[in-house]
Amino acid sequence: MNSKILVAVAATLVSTGTFAADVKSISRLAFGPDNILFVADWKGSQVEALTLPAPLPKMGEGTFNIVDLEALLSKSLGAGKITVEDMAARPGSGEVYLAVSIGANKTPAIVVVTSDQKVRELDLAGMKSTAVTLKDSDESKYEFWKQTPERSFTVTDMKWHNGELFVAGLSNQNFASTLRRIPYPFTDKQTMTSVEIYHTTHNQVETRAPIRAMSFATLGGKPYVVAAYTCTPLVTIPLEDLKDGAHVKGKSIAELGYGNTPADMISYSANDPGGKPKDMLMLLNYQRSANIIPVSEVEAANEKPGIDKPVPAGEIAGVQEAQAALVGATRIDNLDDHFFIVVRRALETDDLQLVSIDKAMLFRLTDFVSEYDFPQYKYNNNAFQLKYFRPAHDMLMKQEGFPEFINTHN
Repeated sequence: MNSKILVAVAATLVSTGTFAADVKSISRLAFGPDNILFVADWKGSQVEALTLPAPLPKMGEGTFNIVDLEALLSKSLGAGKITVEDMAARPGSGEVYLAVSIGANKTPAIVVVTSDQKVRELDLAGMKSTAVTLKDSDESKYEFWKQTPERSFTVTDMKWHNGELFVAGLSNQNFASTLRRIPYPFTDKQTMTSVEIYHTTHNQVETRAPIRAMSFATLGGKPYVVAAYTCTPLVTIPLEDLKDGAHVKGKSIAELGYGNTPADMISYSANDPGGKPKDMLMLLNYQRSANIIPVSEVEAANEKPGIDKPVPAGEIAGVQEAQAALVGATRIDNLDDHFFIVVRRALETDDLQLVSIDKAMLFRLTDFVSEYDFPQYKYNNNAFQLKYFRPAHDMLMKQEGFPEFINTHN
């Protein structure tokens, strides 16, 4: 057997065998089936699948009101500067998993946080893990603006969907923007597709800049990736086109604003005014407000030819969307059917926070001081206020840790 074959066999064994986790960096987390947590390690050019113990039974509603997350993590870990890289809520558990980097050396760690502000760190070296090496990974030494390694975009988003792990990011190919499909349990098989798009603000076809945030939707009876790119075109890609070695062109269906980097995207369900569940997408942005996008809007736009001409800077085109009061939010997940969980930077105080947000309200009462919050305010006999505002006001005060104020405005 020649040396190349031996190396290939050895690589396969390392990729699929069970061993203690060896995580060199973390860019993204995603929960899979059967207590599996996927960890994207861009320095190691791999994805690890950590086997977690079964979760404890969820206790109570468990709303999160951690308004100084950095102080909590620093105290709990006994460390200095801590950077939150990603966040994922463990389905059905009420637990939130944070990928963090510690200190100047950016040592990677994963911590579990609960709504009672308890923190525990995973013993990565002692956990069972399997790993898959990302083929044709980016090995560039280049740094954007002398500070951000190109390799750190090896995995820009990662989602578990319908029995497969979807991994967006860069490869070392000429068409560098790449979308991988990886089955689990890991084998030596992975589908790798290069993706090009027409950028609706830049007025050019782009093949290098990767997907920054993605989710999934059924459009016209077929499954699609819905992807957001920097500066901010919204693109649909049929799953059936994502075949190994293929080069596909995503359809640019919308433009959501120039000068912006998407931060995160999730799917969720919300009730329409008639109480009927409606499929939605929530897109967080670093430089803009969050976008609430009905999947019906994406479906309608996808039935059209797609945008192939530049959209003037500042205009929103292609879909009817609504803005959510989530400026400063960098990560979002479905905590449960009732709440989102959000990592955000409170811009007025500069505090990093881990907070839950009611899906029906889409804001936190304690972010504001309004007319309703003054102690002299009374609802009196205003039927509209009593029917709609008073119940919402009371509910949010309870959720956000101020139940003693509920009877203030009788």
